[in-house]
Formats: sequence, structure tokens, C-alpha cells
Amino acid sequence: MRQALKWAGALVFVTVAPLASAQAYPSKFIKLVNPYAAGGPFDLVAREVAKPLADVLGQQIVIENRPGGGAMIGADHVAKSAPDGYTLLMSGSPSHVIVPAMTAKPPYDGIKDFTPIAMIATVPNLIVVKPSLPVNSFKSLVEYAKAHPGKLSYGSPGPGSIGHLSIELLKGLAGIDLVHVPYKGAAPAVTDLLGGQVDMAMLNISAVLPHIKSGKMRAVAMGTKKRSGLLPDLPTIDESGFRGYDAGTWYGIFGPANLPRPVVATLYQAISKVMGSPDIKARLQQQQGAEVTLLAPKEFLQHLQKEHTDLVRIIKSIGLKAG
Repeated sequence: MRQALKWAGALVFVTVAPLASAQAYPSKFIKLVNPYAAGGPFDLVAREVAKPLADVLGQQIVIENRPGGGAMIGADHVAKSAPDGYTLLMSGSPSHVIVPAMTAKPPYDGIKDFTPIAMIATVPNLIVVKPSLPVNSFKSLVEYAKAHPGKLSYGSPGPGSIGHLSIELLKGLAGIDLVHVPYKGAAPAVTDLLGGQVDMAMLNISAVLPHIKSGKMRAVAMGTKKRSGLLPDLPTIDESGFRGYDAGTWYGIFGPANLPRPVVATLYQAISKVMGSPDIKARLQQQQGAEVTLLAPKEFLQHLQKEHTDLVRIIKSIGLKAG
């Protein structure tokens, strides 16, 4: 009888212990890695989200900046971390799609080596043109470009940037010929568009909104699938007939591959609660021009896979290489 009770106790211990362990997450601080420099957009968004997320989870969240390698250094660190939910990544397209596709031997696979937890926000990119260009809609821009093949130029923040690849994708979809003028960042591209040295660009809304309001640039189409609350009357490219076109800059949270489902569920539920806050929505829009765009793990993975297919095809077709 005593032996039977001993085994029963052991069975109870074995059955209950894993459940107690799963319920304990998180039991210590969580590290959220930003693969870009401190003070940049990803760092700012990470810090906006970290404090309320820590409050919901009941544990401190520490932001760790690991810049370099086109965001691959920080992303690689997370990919090689233990899949326990205590090392996470705040990142976007460059670290998961663009830079690996441009690199001969990337240290990780942007999809297979990570667990998508949630997309949290997007920053709209939009097509802007110099005021002297005789177009006022996306349809008229395409018509003008077709009537003047190879005559229109577009500026971008640099080779491999969203502003570059999104226009290259659009060239193929619309059947137009545009000349690419790459810059070292968005600021000089904005300067030359204001000066009329280039005809158009696909740029972040926060970089061009003041110039649109002053009349120094004209917005002709939103690159994201939904309109922006900052320019609610501006139609999207998707609305203009190019269904599925989506060229926003997104922010997402990842863990290493094989993150346990209960951990993913705990994190997603907490993130969902935080991103539903009107205060967070207002601050992200005011500071970054960002729109809260919450995608659950499955939908986030599907978005990532589609973007990977679209952008890698463009990168290979134009022979783009890192460095």
C-alpha cells in the first residue's frame, strides 16, 4: 500500500510540475533586442511598447541595442538564443527579408529560424511627386509614365530600401519604366525631390507629411493596403486596381524558432492588450506616423512569407547585392 501511495505521489508530481512551470512564464526579466542603433525608429517603438507590456506581463522588459550588419547582428543573436521566451526581437523587413536575400551566406533564415509572435504596427509609405509634375492621382501617374517611358526618375533612401524595392515591384505590375536615383538615406532624397532634381519617390509618411501640407510635394497614392488616419482622403494603390499591393514599413516581435505555444500565446495576449490602448495608438501616430496593425502569429507568418516571395523576386531580378 505504501509503495502504491509513493508511486501515486510521483505521478501527481510528474503531471503537475510541467503545468506549474508553464504557468510561471514569465518568471524573470525579458530582453527585447533592437537590431538598430539607439534613438532610431525601431528603438523608439520598442521603448513605447516595452513599459506597458512589462506592466501587463508583470516582469521587466530590457531593451538591448545590437546594431550592425544591416540588422543581421541583432537578429542572429536572437535566432541563436534559447527558445524560452526571455530573448525577443523587435524588427522588420530588412532583417528578415531584404538583407538576407542580398547576402551570399546569411547567418540565418529569416522565416525558419524565428517564431513570429505579433506584427504590432506599420508606418505608411506613400508616393509623392514634385508639384510641377502634371499628375494628381495614381492612375494619372501611371498614364503619364507610360506616355514618357524612361523619362521619370524616382529617388529612394538607397539600394535595397523599401522605397527602392516597392517602386521596382510597382514598375513590373504597372508596366512602366522609371529611372532609379539612390541616396544615402531618406533626408537627401526628400531634399532633391523638393528641389525638383527627381520627379517622385515612395517615402515614409513622417518624412514627407509637412511638405505635403505646405504644398511643396503632392501625394498621389498610399502604399499600404489601408488608408492612413493622417491622410484619410488619399486612396491606396490597392484601391487603384493593384490588389494586394502593400508597401508599408512594419514593426514586429519575434522569438527564436520553436518557441513553445503557451509562451507565444501569453506574449500575444499581452501585446494585443497593449496595442489596443488608445494612448499607445495616439503616441505611435504622433511620433512615428505609425498605425497600430496587429497581426496574430499565423497571419503574421503569412504576411512575412508573401513579402519574402515578392521582395526576393525583385532583389534577384535586379541583381541587388549587399555592400
